[in-house]
Amino acid sequence: SRHERVLTAASETSRLLNTGRILNESAATREAFFGIGGCKSSGQYEQRKCSYGVGDEFSCKLVFSGFIFSIIDSSPSELAVLSLHDIEAFASWNTLGKDYAKTKLTVGWIQLDNHCPNAPYPVAFSPSRGKNFDGNDIHGKPFSLKIPFLEVQVDVAPRHRTGIRVLSAAVIMRNLSIFLDLAFIMRVQRFLLGVQDNLIGAIGGTNWNFIDSQEVWEHPDIEGLIRQKIARGKDIGMKTIFIQRLSIMPCSVRLSVAPVRTLTKYQEQFEGKESSAIHAAVRKGDLLVGEGSGVIGVKLGSKNRTALAVVRGMMKSILVDALLRCDGASLNFEGVALWNHLSNKEQLTTYLGAHYLASLISNVPALLGSLAAFGNPVGLIRDLGDGMSDFVNEPMKGFKKSIQEMDPSFVMSGVARGTGSLARHTLGGVADSAAMLTETAAKNMAVLTLDRKYAQRRDRVMRLKNNRTRADFVGGFESGLLKLVHGILEGVTGVVSKPIRGAERNGVEGFAKGVGKGLLGLLVKPVIGATDAITDTLIGVKESVDGMNPQHDIETLQTQVRPR
Repeated sequence: SRHERVLTAASETSRLLNTGRILNESAATREAFFGIGGCKSSGQYEQRKCSYGVGDEFSCKLVFSGFIFSIIDSSPSELAVLSLHDIEAFASWNTLGKDYAKTKLTVGWIQLDNHCPNAPYPVAFSPSRGKNFDGNDIHGKPFSLKIPFLEVQVDVAPRHRTGIRVLSAAVIMRNLSIFLDLAFIMRVQRFLLGVQDNLIGAIGGTNWNFIDSQEVWEHPDIEGLIRQKIARGKDIGMKTIFIQRLSIMPCSVRLSVAPVRTLTKYQEQFEGKESSAIHAAVRKGDLLVGEGSGVIGVKLGSKNRTALAVVRGMMKSILVDALLRCDGASLNFEGVALWNHLSNKEQLTTYLGAHYLASLISNVPALLGSLAAFGNPVGLIRDLGDGMSDFVNEPMKGFKKSIQEMDPSFVMSGVARGTGSLARHTLGGVADSAAMLTETAAKNMAVLTLDRKYAQRRDRVMRLKNNRTRADFVGGFESGLLKLVHGILEGVTGVVSKPIRGAERNGVEGFAKGVGKGLLGLLVKPVIGATDAITDTLIGVKESVDGMNPQHDIETLQTQVRPR
């Protein structure tokens, strides 16, 4: 009877429910909401293809002490060494997507060493140690920080019945320091373009063409592309992302760019003709912006054969040096915070790109103010501000401690510390700014001598600031005196040697050019020597003053992971 059939069905349902073969009311409601299991979002009851269980949970944790990658170009020559230290990766997920999938990546230290010969900076990229740096880290555990340099965490919510992905993400990156020279940038760019060409050839993309190709392409089907784009946009499950929370913390970048140094003959032979030509072209300022397949190109093997070309080459070299040499420019990038934001991949990429482009544009005044050609006025103002801050804060700290300890000596100690800090920052900042101005003037005058070998010999001399041992006033004065004597000797001997060498090469015409170069060097080279003497003396003054501060210039403690 009907009553018996109802009782039988109820009994069977109870048995299936107890054995877990069917869902209870709450579990069925949850599956209907997320569009999984037996209750599909279409409303049609289909045969179940998945288990009624909660799914299997998996988790994985990987810990690595570090990785080291050597970057070698086609010469072959080692350009750089990329190292990652103290890496941890964790992931957990559910096979049926019924729980949050969590991923976390932590990198303790990232460093890129510059292995180009005569590189002005041994390390091109590394985290900023700053005031939180503990000197014991170098001797105890090198290439490490108390706080990891990079932390990335992504949480993906359980699958929704609409197919929209719900995720939360957080990115924390500490402050970093970048030290570059243009030759290193050009060679790394050439390496990356070579990798791109090899990848394209490996995947069979032999028909690809770049912007500098002369081949004419067929006109694309615009209407067809639009229809295809609209059709793909209808698939909301694949394109739409609901960002429950996206946090990218702000960070600061300390940027320093130095001029390229000349290679010796042995270094030119070791690096190869093309790499040596890149160094020479960058020193001459033969840059090509927006031409070819790279962002920046160089004109290799160019020679100045006319007087106008010589003048143009001198001005170009001076301009490139003025615009591409800065010391400690501070670039601040604002963070990103998005809550309950519905977007897709393209929109999110555009938003982040516009955000960081706006932050970069806002840093242009600080970048221009850090150029060495202007004497780094931003750095001077920063030093004066730090000195004034200590001048006010140190006596206040001493006053508070005097009240606590009932000892007035702490006030006097605070006043002494604040006054000393103000004097150090003022004298050091003024000396550093003046040294940059005199150094720029000397470098530009060396270009005006029209004596390339003299400029190369002068460039090979290590600058006092880049010596590994900390300089002082006495060392700076001695180095400056030697450069003054060297400049006078170069000017006097050039009056005799230049005409002789010119006559040996080009006869009477070469003799006349040699006389002109010799007389020009007699006037300019002693002035360059005197300017170098002032520069080294000012650098010695700054280093002597800053040597009293134990927290000064932490970034000079740069150590390569593996020397060249």
